[in-house]
Amino acid sequence: MLKHKNCPLCGSDKISVLHMCRDFLVSGDIFPVCNCGSCSFVFTNNAPGEQESAAFYVSDEYISHSDTGKGLINKAYHLVRKWMLASKFRMLREESRLSSASVLDIGSGTGYFPVFLRQKGWECQGIEISDAAREAALARNNISLLPPAAILDIKSSGIDIITMWHALEHFYRPGDYLDASHRILKDDGLLVVAVPNHLSHDAKKYGGRWAAWDVPRHLWHFNPDSMQEMAEKHHFKLQSIRRLPFDAFYVSVLSEKNNNTPFPLIRGFIAGSVSWLGSIRNIRTSSSLVYFFRKDQ
Repeated sequence: MLKHKNCPLCGSDKISVLHMCRDFLVSGDIFPVCNCGSCSFVFTNNAPGEQESAAFYVSDEYISHSDTGKGLINKAYHLVRKWMLASKFRMLREESRLSSASVLDIGSGTGYFPVFLRQKGWECQGIEISDAAREAALARNNISLLPPAAILDIKSSGIDIITMWHALEHFYRPGDYLDASHRILKDDGLLVVAVPNHLSHDAKKYGGRWAAWDVPRHLWHFNPDSMQEMAEKHHFKLQSIRRLPFDAFYVSVLSEKNNNTPFPLIRGFIAGSVSWLGSIRNIRTSSSLVYFFRKDQ
């Protein structure tokens, strides 16, 4: 069990329980989500150890690994996937100011993003921890993804862009991936990290049943300040922050499902719309945020 007596980010012992959250996907178990009173970092406590964690991903409903199209919520996810991929690609071009680039995508799931970049003429290799997801990527998308250990073999200062789309919150040792990214990126390289934002309007609305807590798979829960603090500890400086607009709708629909409310698609769409509109005025209330970092040399 991963039990923290001190804040994993700043080391303070001023930690308290923010929510008691249920694993709605697999086990039904309850896990405390804790808050640091010193640095505001939020994290899942009493999570399973790394060797035991794989069992908490075994579900046909876990779309990033299973690629399931069952149910209205997952069908809606598939319908907007191309739009999401194009939106992410546009962000990379604008933030990197490159017309073509070499990319390492960490946490590739079943490989849709690396495939999309290759179709656009960019170089992209993906890393994925799940054996099942790597097998699905090869079978469905004809792409071979690397296991995590392969990151050690990637040469230093050789990659233009590293992306982690909703991946960092899953890593048991996020600092190791940030350090590896610093080594692998070119001096003017770009690190892209997308994570849920627990200061979002939808997080406050749904409380402990907010779907993006996703315990115990999500070990770390970021806001703009804690994300920047973690990145700076590993020698990255913040360039900019952008929204992932669709996430407000998807997370709100899943949160309504967690609450067993009738018509979760309709209710979730309304709640997602409120969250999305609010984040236009204040990006710090966006359901998910994309952080763009440069190496701080």
